[in-house]
Amino acid sequence: MIAVITGEIINSTNVEPQHWQLKLQMLFESRLADASKWAIYKENYFLVEITSKEALELVILIKSLIKHIERLDVRMSIGLGKPGFTSDLVTESNGQAFTHSREAFETMRNKTLCIKTPSKDFDLYFNPMLNLVNFIASQWKPATAETIFYRLLNKDKMQKQIAELLNKDNTTVNKALKRGAYEQITEVLVVYKEKV
Repeated sequence: MIAVITGEIINSTNVEPQHWQLKLQMLFESRLADASKWAIYKENYFLVEITSKEALELVILIKSLIKHIERLDVRMSIGLGKPGFTSDLVTESNGQAFTHSREAFETMRNKTLCIKTPSKDFDLYFNPMLNLVNFIASQWKPATAETIFYRLLNKDKMQKQIAELLNKDNTTVNKALKRGAYEQITEVLVVYKEKV
């Protein structure tokens, strides 16, 4: 089973593309060895194919990366399913995961994060959790989002090292992680990886 993430940068017309596009590209390049597995298209949309276990963590990384840029937000859908036709361009690939991601994205309405899988029980179990995670993430101020991003990206490092990386003191980083509910979000990530 694979995962496909469909996303749209919200309020992208209020910010020059160079403020977010390059950062998003760098994130995709660091997480996905194959450049044919992701694309930024139509100025503010993106599509990513990734393993099902890694999908939610990448979604949180994307959310925190975009939220640390003032005035921006992002909406994303995760589709899980069997792979189908694979093209050199992810935007031309298809299959069950692509269909689920597209269908979820098209029916999101007021939500900015959801998942659709072959299992309705899984969807009913996880979508309320994702709503809560997204509610928390939507409250992040840029400094909190940046701290969450670097902490999640560098899980192998000590908090003190993250503080040095961000040029902040350890207490400031600790407060930002608590404010951003980092521990609770990582618990959801663990449950997701176990259930998927």
